[in-house]
Amino acid sequence: MSRAACCVAVIATVLLGVATPTRAQITELQGSWIIDGYRFEPGDRSPRGTIAYDRVANAFTGTYVGLKLPSERPELHAWLYDTRSKQAVHLGKVPFQTNTVGKKKGAFQLALPAEFKEGKFGRYEVVAFSAEAKRARPAEPSGSKIQPTLKPAFYLYAPLPGANIPQIYCGHGQDFSYTSNQEHTCFD
Repeated sequence: MSRAACCVAVIATVLLGVATPTRAQITELQGSWIIDGYRFEPGDRSPRGTIAYDRVANAFTGTYVGLKLPSERPELHAWLYDTRSKQAVHLGKVPFQTNTVGKKKGAFQLALPAEFKEGKFGRYEVVAFSAEAKRARPAEPSGSKIQPTLKPAFYLYAPLPGANIPQIYCGHGQDFSYTSNQEHTCFD
């Protein structure tokens, strides 16, 4: 290969690398504090965080602050959720860090099943996190003792990459949710 052809190949490789879309899409995690585990004490606030989906690794990575879980359900579990059918698929347990305030954050990394490779989430619109009992193997996300008729009770949630669902107001406090089904307005 000539020197000129080699230079063209190197420049093309660099330009393709610059033009390639980013590996991860970062989204804000939102949550409720009108839910089991919160006592409206000084410092209580709605949990927040960030979550990124890495298409190449087929995994979520994220952080959160302000998250509290009820003592009888101390494990944090991740789900993909379809707001229209109210169906969920369990992704697994993620580490839960207590007393996350300010710069002290909880962090997680979660590999996804191969069926969701390259962000093919199908009918699912939301990635969400529920509080579950120790060593639970839940078939569906738990509800809330505060509002048992509203199920599931999600503590953190975010729209999935590519989901086109509106953010709606749930009607209490600073609570917002994402849903295509307007009859299913809150996760807690």
